[in-house]
Amino acid sequence: MTLPTLLYEARNRFKQHLDNCDWSELTAGRKRILEVFLRLASIEGYSAVTMRTLAKEASVKAASIYFHFPDGRSEIVAQSLRWHYSNWGYSILEAIDKVSEPEQFWDALVSAVARCQISIPASDLWDLLVRMDRVGGFLETEFRQEIDHWLDLCVDLFQASAEAIGYAVDRSRVKMIMSILDAGSNWSQWDGDASDLDAIAEQAIIVSRAVLAAPMGNLRRATSPDDAATETGRKRL
Repeated sequence: MTLPTLLYEARNRFKQHLDNCDWSELTAGRKRILEVFLRLASIEGYSAVTMRTLAKEASVKAASIYFHFPDGRSEIVAQSLRWHYSNWGYSILEAIDKVSEPEQFWDALVSAVARCQISIPASDLWDLLVRMDRVGGFLETEFRQEIDHWLDLCVDLFQASAEAIGYAVDRSRVKMIMSILDAGSNWSQWDGDASDLDAIAEQAIIVSRAVLAAPMGNLRRATSPDDAATETGRKRL
């Protein structure tokens, strides 16, 4: 069985965006700096990583960092985030491209995302920095637009996959599932044992399908707390 056209197109847009990220000029020195930044920021926190600390951990002189990244910290942050989501995205593609049926596609997608979120420390950092930017606006406008587009592609892929197995879900339902997966390192309580990842991924699949199958309800409060209290008083009378 082949994948439905809409799902196949969503997958292709997802891949095309990743392929558009040009890493042809990523030298060994630039790559090391990006990976060291992600590692340090994941362990010590984004704000704690100074250029001096980064240079020391990368075993280069501070001047060398500016040679590789003339715009300094802001460029390193943007390129680190792009480097992470690029590797993350190709890991997802590798998993979903092994299947050819919609039901398998959904399970492979959820399983791959859960595994990446849990086993790659920088995944939590990426999510945190994107949320921080929503408040502080420290990313360049063009890169923020790129991130927003990437997140939309991720939602498109999940939504197309859900529809391919018979669920007419809106984007809010898809984002709910993605938020659960994003928080995987929290609810899974993974201790680093790779042998546990299969069970965690299976749990993620079960939960995701339960959310898909849940009744479509109105998440807004129907009445205000005061109105609810008044109604309760009337019933008692």
